[in-house]
Amino acid sequence: MVYLRIIFYAILIAAAPLTILAQGITKDSLLVEGKKRTYFLYVPASAKTSAPAPLLVLLHGSNRDGLSLVEKWKRLADAEGVILLGPNSADASIWSVPRDGPMALHELVEAIKSKYPINPRRVYLFGHSGGAGFALLMSLYESEYFAAAAIHAGALDSRSLELASLAKRKTPIYIQVGTVDLFFPLPDVRRTRDALVATGFPVQLTEIPGHDHWYYDLAPKINEAAWQFLKDKELAADPHFEEYSFKGQNRSSDAAAEQYNKGVKLQQSGDLAGAIAAYTRAIKSDPNTADAYNNRGVAYLALKDYAPALADFSRSIELNPTSDAYNNRGNIYFSQKQFKEAISDFGESLKLKESAEAYTNQGTAYEESGEDTLGLADLDQAIRLDEKFARAYAVRGVISLKRSQDAAAQRDFDKAFQLDPALHGEFDPIIKQLRVKQ
Repeated sequence: MVYLRIIFYAILIAAAPLTILAQGITKDSLLVEGKKRTYFLYVPASAKTSAPAPLLVLLHGSNRDGLSLVEKWKRLADAEGVILLGPNSADASIWSVPRDGPMALHELVEAIKSKYPINPRRVYLFGHSGGAGFALLMSLYESEYFAAAAIHAGALDSRSLELASLAKRKTPIYIQVGTVDLFFPLPDVRRTRDALVATGFPVQLTEIPGHDHWYYDLAPKINEAAWQFLKDKELAADPHFEEYSFKGQNRSSDAAAEQYNKGVKLQQSGDLAGAIAAYTRAIKSDPNTADAYNNRGVAYLALKDYAPALADFSRSIELNPTSDAYNNRGNIYFSQKQFKEAISDFGESLKLKESAEAYTNQGTAYEESGEDTLGLADLDQAIRLDEKFARAYAVRGVISLKRSQDAAAQRDFDKAFQLDPALHGEFDPIIKQLRVKQ
């Protein structure tokens, strides 16, 4: 998740010592409000002698640096004549607005453009993991400055997706993600794609079978696919940089953002207690941080601590009623067998944003409350939205089995287990019990 840190920073450029690394990659820096910002640059020989070259801005993953991506793109840059720019985020663990962009990124790009023959209409973004989410954000903020973006393993939360309305141009976006990525699961990535497409963005998504979050071993393949998407994209006019005045957030809310981002990192690493503590500090700094309540609720839910989870989701809905928050609270009610309340929340979630997950959850709640016909309608809709949503097939199979429609049930179970073998552990006992009763 990305939390926007809304506070203004002045940007200044200053000369700094140049370091030449192995393979012709240089390490340099510029001064941003008195603080040195490091970046890595690679200019292939072909880009020095040919027509103005494209520039690819590489945004690294959490706890890495710009060099980690520049090294992986160097061979392709040599072949294609692409100049590579890999900035470091101010805090290696996160990319944040406005500290890392749009303004800081713009000033860095402009500094490079003043030194090398770059085609201003062919400045592209590529990001991995934390850098992927930031690349998506920059595509929304600066749609008339960056020609296109490609990412590996990233998504945006509902709050960040609301920024799509800022975009005066619909930036072409290419997303690659592994089907077993634990940090950015397919449903989250698909929701990001669907939300952007719904607002007019041309988005392509490639799902890499059996691939997890690790970029570096597959980098040549991932980079080649990304470049094939990017290389023919070009701004129709000279770039326009949109300046924003980030106002309205004080030191307390800035501290809340810092703690929120720490919470996200801890939650992703599996440290739920640490995440809860960080979200609590964020809420103490800014009691209106809706996402912190929602994420803390998710952590409590994972620990099966239902009472505080329910309270957090309810507070999140009060502050910012989102589809995810309603869906999460519905899961609490479902776990407590309060099916009427669960169905109501899943319905509110669907009003805000249709998703296979919410339809499946509502269909499951209907099935548990004995309203199988309504449940089937929701599960059918879930599968129409996402034909790869395994759980919808499994629950629909249960309803068919209850109705003694064995052949239909078996088809659904086969499909569900093919898509997600892990469902065996949950559904095999249910199937066995239903067949004993027949």
